[in-house]
Amino acid sequence: MIRYGVGALATLAISFGVALIVHGGGFIEFDMAYSLSWIFGPLGAYTLVYGVFSQTDSLFYSIWGVIMLGAAISSAFYRLINPFVVLGILVIIVVILGIVTRGRVRK
Repeated sequence: MIRYGVGALATLAISFGVALIVHGGGFIEFDMAYSLSWIFGPLGAYTLVYGVFSQTDSLFYSIWGVIMLGAAISSAFYRLINPFVVLGILVIIVVILGIVTRGRVRK
Protein backbone atom coordinates (compact mmCIF):
# COMPACT_ATOMS: atom_id res chain seq x y z
CA MET A 1 0.00 0.00 0.00
CA ILE A 2 1.34 3.44 -0.87
CA ARG A 3 1.98 6.00 1.83
CA TYR A 4 -0.84 8.41 2.59
CA GLY A 5 1.08 11.55 1.64
CA VAL A 6 1.98 10.28 -1.83
CA GLY A 7 -1.60 9.34 -2.65
CA ALA A 8 -2.98 12.56 -1.17
CA LEU A 9 -0.61 14.67 -3.25
CA ALA A 10 -1.53 12.77 -6.41
CA THR A 11 -5.22 13.17 -5.59
CA LEU A 12 -4.84 16.93 -5.08
CA ALA A 13 -2.88 17.30 -8.33
CA ILE A 14 -5.50 15.42 -10.33
CA SER A 15 -8.31 17.40 -8.68
CA PHE A 16 -6.55 20.68 -9.40
CA GLY A 17 -6.04 19.70 -13.05
CA VAL A 18 -9.67 18.69 -13.50
CA ALA A 19 -10.82 21.92 -11.83
CA LEU A 20 -8.68 23.99 -14.20
CA ILE A 21 -10.12 22.16 -17.21
CA VAL A 22 -13.72 22.45 -16.00
CA HIS A 23 -13.52 26.13 -15.04
CA GLY A 24 -11.23 27.10 -17.93
CA GLY A 25 -13.49 25.35 -20.44
CA GLY A 26 -16.49 27.26 -19.14
CA PHE A 27 -18.41 24.18 -18.03
CA ILE A 28 -18.90 25.58 -14.51
CA GLU A 29 -18.77 29.23 -13.51
CA PHE A 30 -15.91 29.95 -11.11
CA ASP A 31 -16.95 30.58 -7.52
CA MET A 32 -14.44 30.70 -4.68
CA ALA A 33 -16.67 28.53 -2.47
CA TYR A 34 -16.53 25.76 -5.07
CA SER A 35 -12.74 25.79 -4.81
CA LEU A 36 -13.00 24.26 -1.35
CA SER A 37 -15.10 21.43 -2.72
CA TRP A 38 -12.48 20.74 -5.41
CA ILE A 39 -9.88 20.38 -2.66
CA PHE A 40 -11.79 18.66 0.15
CA GLY A 41 -14.00 16.39 -1.97
CA PRO A 42 -11.39 14.21 -3.65
CA LEU A 43 -9.01 14.45 -0.69
CA GLY A 44 -11.78 13.43 1.71
CA ALA A 45 -12.78 10.51 -0.51
CA TYR A 46 -9.16 9.37 -0.76
CA THR A 47 -8.66 9.71 3.00
CA LEU A 48 -11.83 7.74 3.72
CA VAL A 49 -10.83 4.94 1.33
CA TYR A 50 -7.31 4.94 2.79
CA GLY A 51 -8.80 4.66 6.27
CA VAL A 52 -10.98 1.72 5.28
CA PHE A 53 -8.03 -0.22 3.84
CA SER A 54 -5.40 0.91 6.35
CA GLN A 55 -4.03 -1.60 8.82
CA THR A 56 -3.24 1.07 11.42
CA ASP A 57 -5.09 4.27 12.36
CA SER A 58 -8.16 3.35 10.33
CA LEU A 59 -10.48 5.31 12.62
CA PHE A 60 -8.30 8.42 12.38
CA TYR A 61 -8.26 8.44 8.57
CA SER A 62 -11.92 7.48 8.30
CA ILE A 63 -13.08 10.29 10.57
CA TRP A 64 -10.97 12.89 8.78
CA GLY A 65 -12.19 11.59 5.44
CA VAL A 66 -15.80 12.03 6.53
CA ILE A 67 -15.08 15.53 7.88
CA MET A 68 -13.41 16.60 4.63
CA LEU A 69 -16.27 15.18 2.56
CA GLY A 70 -18.70 17.13 4.73
CA ALA A 71 -16.73 20.33 4.14
CA ALA A 72 -16.77 19.62 0.40
CA ILE A 73 -20.52 19.04 0.36
CA SER A 74 -21.13 22.20 2.40
CA SER A 75 -19.06 24.34 0.06
CA ALA A 76 -20.46 22.78 -3.11
CA PHE A 77 -24.11 23.09 -2.09
CA TYR A 78 -24.01 26.06 0.27
CA ARG A 79 -26.89 27.71 -1.60
CA LEU A 80 -29.12 24.64 -1.29
CA ILE A 81 -28.21 22.96 2.00
CA ASN A 82 -27.80 24.61 5.38
CA PRO A 83 -24.25 23.88 6.63
CA PHE A 84 -25.67 23.02 10.07
CA VAL A 85 -27.56 20.10 8.52
CA VAL A 86 -24.30 18.78 7.06
CA LEU A 87 -22.56 19.34 10.42
CA GLY A 88 -25.28 17.37 12.21
CA ILE A 89 -24.95 14.49 9.75
CA LEU A 90 -21.17 14.55 10.23
CA VAL A 91 -21.50 14.31 14.00
CA ILE A 92 -23.81 11.31 13.67
CA ILE A 93 -21.47 9.55 11.20
CA VAL A 94 -18.40 10.16 13.37
CA VAL A 95 -20.19 8.76 16.44
CA ILE A 96 -21.31 5.68 14.50
CA LEU A 97 -17.75 5.15 13.21
CA GLY A 98 -16.46 5.40 16.76
CA ILE A 99 -18.99 2.90 18.09
CA VAL A 100 -18.36 0.41 15.28
CA THR A 101 -14.59 0.67 15.64
CA ARG A 102 -14.76 0.43 19.42
CA GLY A 103 -16.79 -2.76 19.10
CA ARG A 104 -14.28 -4.22 16.65
CA VAL A 105 -11.34 -3.47 18.94
CA ARG A 106 -12.93 -5.11 22.00
CA LYS A 107 -13.59 -8.44 20.25
